[in-house]
Amino acid sequence: MMKGELEALGEESDGLESVSKIQTHILNLTKGQVNIMDSADSTKFRDYYDILKDVSEVWDDLEQTERADLLETMFGKNRGNQGAAVIQAFQSGQVQKAYEATLNAEGSAQQEQDRWMQSMEAKIQQFRSQFQELSNTALNSDFLKGAIDSGTGLLNILTQIIDVGGGIPTLLTAIGGVKLFKNLDLFY
Repeated sequence: MMKGELEALGEESDGLESVSKIQTHILNLTKGQVNIMDSADSTKFRDYYDILKDVSEVWDDLEQTERADLLETMFGKNRGNQGAAVIQAFQSGQVQKAYEATLNAEGSAQQEQDRWMQSMEAKIQQFRSQFQELSNTALNSDFLKGAIDSGTGLLNILTQIIDVGGGIPTLLTAIGGVKLFKNLDLFY
């Protein structure tokens, strides 16, 4: 993180050091027990959960001054108390329990979702959803727009025939004439 970004977050940026210096400092404070970099790829950080878990395991072996220095290095000057609370939560097992519960909840939530998807209510909701999608597609389609435009045009023609031709008797005569021609097979 750049010095300006840290200051924008309200963190102190005095003595900002390189990652390798921070890595070495944490290794020294934890007596070589906690490495923040991945052993398989030294250009990548380890998972923060694993780093904090390792810190919690050596926490009781550290002097008070080492703890304070480690908290400031890992969490900054303004977040040390929160960092200490997280480490204590790791030591008590609360974080691990929450993590395991989250992993187990994912599987049970999926099972519950699968059961619900087989229920009648779910099937009805799926049907409604599909019908709405079909309706939206049909209402937005050029076919339906064309059919509406054609219907509007037909109504306009009928209105003009009635206005010009003297009303409904003329229209009925025109329809009867079309029917007569159809019966005589002139259109087929």
